[in-house]
Amino acid sequence: MRHVYLFPVCAAVIGFLAGGVGYVASYLSFHPVIVALFTFTALYSLTGINHLDGLADLGDGMVTHGDSRRKIAAMKDLAVGTGGVGLLVFGLIATYTAILSIAYISPLSLFSALVVGEVCSKHAMLTVSLRARAVHDGMGSLTIRHTTPARYLMSLAITLVICTTLCEFPVGGVGALIVSTLAVLLLREVAKRHFGGISGDVIGASNEVARIAALVTLSGVLSWMHS
Repeated sequence: MRHVYLFPVCAAVIGFLAGGVGYVASYLSFHPVIVALFTFTALYSLTGINHLDGLADLGDGMVTHGDSRRKIAAMKDLAVGTGGVGLLVFGLIATYTAILSIAYISPLSLFSALVVGEVCSKHAMLTVSLRARAVHDGMGSLTIRHTTPARYLMSLAITLVICTTLCEFPVGGVGALIVSTLAVLLLREVAKRHFGGISGDVIGASNEVARIAALVTLSGVLSWMHS
């Protein structure tokens, strides 16, 4: 946690591997639907389901009636409710659809988008954590405690370098970073209203939300640039 500013570097490795799977599948002339499936599977095989669990818990907490203590208790409950299932299904469909839309453009577009999208998603976790109030002790509070302004700026610098050099079109990388940042800032405000602060589940959910925002942005920019 003392090296949270390296989150984007780890994300670039994940993006290279998942994007590489998509690039190879496209090169072998698989249909874009199957290319997206391979890429989607590789992405979650590499990242696991921890962040998806955060997305599901966030959904449960948001739909629970009552004060912030009841909502936080719902998030910590091991059972998954309707709100969690709904948000989780939406997140998975949105991620796959965004990947699929880029898979139709070109193999290089898919590869670069996966790298940039993953880097934006990991930096977004620090955006949510910076000077946030932790609602309870845990991994979330550790991330918040170690996300200092200096480390955040280091992460931002690394993210900008990656987004502008590894994206097929630098304007797309910058756009993805801006939109994903705005998306998680909105998520942070929603979490503050519902829970009174930020938890590990919210930080994990921000990873999924930012990735979707970044990939959708890249899909639009890449489609426009290639048209």
